[in-house]
Amino acid sequence: GECDSLLGTEARISPRKTFEDIEGREMVAETAPLLSPAQREPFWNKPTGTRNLDVKQAERYAKDAVVRDESGDLYELGTPLARLGKLGTGVGLYFYFVFYAGLVLGLMSVLTLPVMISNFQGSYAFDPAEKIGFPRNLLVASTLGNRPPHQPLLLHSIMDFLCSLAFLFFLIYYRRRQLLARKEIETKIITAADYSILVSNLPENATREEILDHFGRYGQIEHVYLCYKGYAKRSQLMSVKEKAEEDLEQFDIQLASPLEFPEASEGHTNAQRTLDEVLSDIRKHQLEHERCPRCCGLAFVTFKLESSSRRCRMDYKQSNFFSNLFGKSNHTTSLFRQTIPLKVKIAPQPSDILWENLEVKPNMRALRVASTSVFSLFLLLIATGLIAAVNGKHFFLPTAIEQGLWFSGLLNFLSVIIIIVSNVAMFVLMPVITRLESHITKSTQEVYIMWRLWLFQVLNTLLAALVFWDASRNESGVTNWAHWFADGGSMIVGVIVGDAVLMNLIEFFRPFDVILPRKMQGPKCLTQKRLNRVYEAPELSLGMRYQMILKHFTLALALGSAMPLNYWLITILCIVTFWIDKFNVLRLYKKPALCNDEVANVATVYIAPLSLLLHLCIAPFFYTVVATCPTQIVCPPSSEVSVTYVLLGIAAAVLCLAWQPMLYVEPEDVHYHEVRCKDVSYSYVEGIEKYQPEHDWPANLNESVSASQEIGISVF
Repeated sequence: GECDSLLGTEARISPRKTFEDIEGREMVAETAPLLSPAQREPFWNKPTGTRNLDVKQAERYAKDAVVRDESGDLYELGTPLARLGKLGTGVGLYFYFVFYAGLVLGLMSVLTLPVMISNFQGSYAFDPAEKIGFPRNLLVASTLGNRPPHQPLLLHSIMDFLCSLAFLFFLIYYRRRQLLARKEIETKIITAADYSILVSNLPENATREEILDHFGRYGQIEHVYLCYKGYAKRSQLMSVKEKAEEDLEQFDIQLASPLEFPEASEGHTNAQRTLDEVLSDIRKHQLEHERCPRCCGLAFVTFKLESSSRRCRMDYKQSNFFSNLFGKSNHTTSLFRQTIPLKVKIAPQPSDILWENLEVKPNMRALRVASTSVFSLFLLLIATGLIAAVNGKHFFLPTAIEQGLWFSGLLNFLSVIIIIVSNVAMFVLMPVITRLESHITKSTQEVYIMWRLWLFQVLNTLLAALVFWDASRNESGVTNWAHWFADGGSMIVGVIVGDAVLMNLIEFFRPFDVILPRKMQGPKCLTQKRLNRVYEAPELSLGMRYQMILKHFTLALALGSAMPLNYWLITILCIVTFWIDKFNVLRLYKKPALCNDEVANVATVYIAPLSLLLHLCIAPFFYTVVATCPTQIVCPPSSEVSVTYVLLGIAAAVLCLAWQPMLYVEPEDVHYHEVRCKDVSYSYVEGIEKYQPEHDWPANLNESVSASQEIGISVF
């Protein structure tokens, strides 16, 4: 203290340590001045700038990862979807889906406007004897439950029939628009997948030279990547190595301030030990691989011309389901080594591939999918049961709820906690479980995430709403469907509005993967490399975004005949979601992987028609119970609504007849192939991706080979 007062703060000694940032430039890290214990501020409260780290640089790296146009500038938010081809097929089709979904739901909202006006003329919602308070009475007034029994429902039936046809025509139109959009994107944007094929069923001792010789008859080959066993282990070891090196770099800087970081020495020793062990394991694994390289059965072959790749795929195209199932080729000339039938299909985009999963055999992958599906179903039933139970607590605890306000409040608080925990657990566990299935591409992984979360969301919402039957009664102690719409219907509206507001706010501000990590972990970083990693731009999850839109699609259709207000609410949800996602993709997310149209196909061909079929099954139920027995939860069919049965039956028949030829089957487009026949050499495409994983084996095992190199002429 005396020295400080005599010499002044400018004379204090500051140890200096040099290191290199991620670009290799020498930088100087100055530790904090030597302060007394009373003056020393906790490390986690210090701003990052005191460590001589450049937060602006980290933010710039994150911003540079966002997709940009041909001139290198950010896209304008008003850029038409047709000009966003760089986002890839999967992301582009997602935006088309949300856009057209908003249009058709807006049309259905207009069609059901006369129905809502007719419902407002009912008598239950504002009857004091029904004891339906504000604002639930406004919701009930717009629903089918507000109509007195034995009233004609011809207007409702006709409008419902027209809405069903409108949605079906939307699916047919969007399916064609989806194919056209996909072909427009694929025509304008040349990718590695245009030139490449994925070859499977190769033997373990297959070599690159054999693959070059076998597929060379289709045209010149630019590159062959042969997938070897052991890459998953190598990738894991390399990730551990990189983490240990980062830890060492952190501890090296902390060692300069032993008073501030007393555990730095021990941490440095442990990190060094971990690094030595993993380097030893990498060397052993490398020697084992060089001694006996074993192919995992897959290879990526990239041709010089797109027409060569297409001609190869057509030659290997399976003629029927059974030949595809058993791997039988139609051409004896296509047999590898004259005896082994190969399977050939268009290769996925390099950025869409999960390289560590390639060595998993198809049979093992199918077993994993079956096992995880059963486990996912088990978790889904448990979570759905818990959510339905807490919403139907008036069934199980009819007298306990009347014990007092404090007990009722505590019970409601516990119910909310159970609902939140159940939903969060499913949203966290489903992606983790799906990753255990070892899918080859991110697109397939997103499809399974979308399927499971969509099913969970729809089931728990509908069942939780159903158990609200008999939750409230009128003065005579009788319940009816008006009371169900006041309770269960209010819950569904709350779910829709909650997702529209809460989920989109979370998606817009990204508190969990952007704000909190940067605020909490950023000040603790001692190296620019780690700070840049903390500030990395988040990634778009198509499965998560699709499941939210499809969930509300299904809820709107399932209950649309009784609650036409849902069409209006979900139209607004689609508009808000479209612009928030577009803003995030063009300003926040890192450039999306060039995934294929697999997720969009499943949403359009399977989930959306299932949602319409669910509507056509539930609508007659609502019309029957409201028209004939509004105080019963179930009643037999009635001749009073026979016209409704006929109209909805016609709509169901049209859906079943149109599904296979107009939705499932993808028509061939000759003009599209004529456009793609204008070949551009693979070597001339600037910035094109290459089939090579991040932690690849040494270059001498998978180096590029072209036909021109075989005769000693460089392609450049």
